[in-house]
Amino acid sequence: MRLIYFICIISLGISNSHENIITLNELLNDTQSLKVNISYSLGDLILEHGQNNMAVTGYLKYNSKNFEGKLEYDQFGSHGILNLETDMDINFDWEFNDNTKNLIYNEAELYISPVIPISLNLGVGMGNSLISLDKIKVEEFNLDCGLCETQIDIGEHRNPIDCSSLDVDAGLGTVKIKNLINLNTTDMDFDCGLGTMELDFTGVLLKEIYVDLSVGLGSVDLIFQTGTNVIFKYDGSFLSNVDLSDFRYSGDKYYSIPFIEDNPSIVITGSIGAGTLDIHWIEN
Repeated sequence: MRLIYFICIISLGISNSHENIITLNELLNDTQSLKVNISYSLGDLILEHGQNNMAVTGYLKYNSKNFEGKLEYDQFGSHGILNLETDMDINFDWEFNDNTKNLIYNEAELYISPVIPISLNLGVGMGNSLISLDKIKVEEFNLDCGLCETQIDIGEHRNPIDCSSLDVDAGLGTVKIKNLINLNTTDMDFDCGLGTMELDFTGVLLKEIYVDLSVGLGSVDLIFQTGTNVIFKYDGSFLSNVDLSDFRYSGDKYYSIPFIEDNPSIVITGSIGAGTLDIHWIEN
């Protein structure tokens, strides 16, 4: 029994020989801006604000048997570039229930300095992503979501700089975004193919926001705070499912009720195929 116990203890201490871990700890120094490029095929991802004096800290853990991984930081003058990538082996075996095959699960965590503005280009394939942009200075945000679940919180604090645009594409995945108004942008573009989106526009609207929304066969939920001015115009088909019972129709647009002329509005231009669009109102 002692020999068996001793062997078990040793085996527990042996790590997966195919597990690779890459870490980053990059000081801010004279960095004035940061571009973040993420192409993450499979696994869990966390991104949020970190220490003021660190441009980026974090790690990527992946299985080198079925993936190639990269986590790199380069600086050109005062501009930093962060690249996170995982490429999947085309011969990857999907028999997850077979304990003899592919015992892997990738994970990555990134912590970004809230001091400098960032341009964020995020592509995620399969897995779960938790993105918190609270206190981070976002000057541009592009998201491409595959077959995954992505939850994004812009944060309770308003983005301290103007964000030029937000572009979100959900293929087969699920995207949930909270506090969209706090991104501090006037230009948002959402494309929902076969996936689902939950877009939360609650909060204090300080300026006009123009939203371009395309829904194929997917489902989109829009959440607004009661009393927010919303203008909606859309092209649909007989297969479209859109409920605008809380709006009044005038000209070629729908206006939320009540609608206060002197207040800023969220102006939505939509194209709805065979998908579903639901609108929800939340009390203050």
